[in-house]
Amino acid sequence: MSLSLPSRWEEFIISMVDELDEIVTILKREINNGIIIFLVLNDVLRIFYETPLSDVRVVMFDQESYKDIGKANRLFFSVNKDYPILLSLTNIFKEIFDEIRSFNIPLHGDLTKWCKQGEKTTSTFDKEIDMSKNTILKVVHPSPFSTNKGFFGCNYFTIINDLLDALIDWNL
Repeated sequence: MSLSLPSRWEEFIISMVDELDEIVTILKREINNGIIIFLVLNDVLRIFYETPLSDVRVVMFDQESYKDIGKANRLFFSVNKDYPILLSLTNIFKEIFDEIRSFNIPLHGDLTKWCKQGEKTTSTFDKEIDMSKNTILKVVHPSPFSTNKGFFGCNYFTIINDLLDALIDWNL
């Protein structure tokens, strides 16, 4: 399979070659040790096709794990439409609903639409964010075990809209 990325992403990824090589080395080692990697190959670089680099306004990182091959689609806590919504994503939807009353809690967990609005939702490249040029909002994991330790009531979705001086349509 041949993959070609939009040129600005290609330049960015080339600048990250050492870090990407390290990730590939770790994944290969894990696979050789019998660890199952729950990614579909076509989804590994999906985020770069969904959002042109020049349109990125918000970057969200996660650490969600998936136990079914084909479930994760590499967009934040997103899952393909034919899978149940993860509890962590359900909590994210609850927080958005509490903050933004025009938000309708969706019946699926596919966050592709967010990417089309200029949100890069992924779990990679955290250290590449220039802290001096960007606002960084950090919050506890939205799992049922930690939502009441700072996730619920964080108001980050409202803050994001305010920082952008525009409304992101959080509806899916």
